[in-house]
Amino acid sequence: MKKSYVFNTLICCGCTALIFLLHFIVYGGVLLKSPGYAGLFCAVWIAHAAGYSGTLEPETRPQSAVRVRLLQLLYCILFGSALFATIEDPYNVLCWFCVVYVVVYVIFFLRKGDNGAEPWTATFMMLWMLLTLGAFLLIVHPITVSQARNLVEQAGYTDLYRFQSVDWDATRFAQVINNDTEIIGCTMPEEKEPLGWYGFRAFKDGERYCVVVSAARGQIEVQEKQGE
Repeated sequence: MKKSYVFNTLICCGCTALIFLLHFIVYGGVLLKSPGYAGLFCAVWIAHAAGYSGTLEPETRPQSAVRVRLLQLLYCILFGSALFATIEDPYNVLCWFCVVYVVVYVIFFLRKGDNGAEPWTATFMMLWMLLTLGAFLLIVHPITVSQARNLVEQAGYTDLYRFQSVDWDATRFAQVINNDTEIIGCTMPEEKEPLGWYGFRAFKDGERYCVVVSAARGQIEVQEKQGE
């Protein structure tokens, strides 16, 4: 394998690792609503960078009016679908990835007649994904797990334990389960959090509480005392 392929593959793997580090560690699993699809997205570009894109060298595309019109129609449909999904769910980072991908691909690759087989194209797209994620974080500005924990501690709670998941449904009831299979019920707010929740079991004045923090709004939404 050429050094260029190795170099670009390592960069793409590093970008993928950074994205999932932010999702699972820094933001506690609330950043990406569909981490599996995001991982598939990244895997495609890693394979591209490694040279597994069907061909190792760019091909000369036959230019025909029918082919050009079909490509234009296809990318208009893809862009329209991605844009509609983003408008419907603006807090879904994967939708923003798709919108940026279509725009960048059309501007930088289709206009140049590049079939995207060069390894640097994958690195280029992965870097655009990181820029998109960075812009999303700057605009939405969600709080991290550590910031949520500090917020709960500043409210006077001690012995915090973060639950693995906090679910919201129409009855506004969440069940959070930790490694000890302990179940705590919380009456959730009527308004659904657009990004996600951080749930904690905490104690104050010897009483056990369920404390839920909004990731996007950065404030405590639920402080509910638990029965014995």
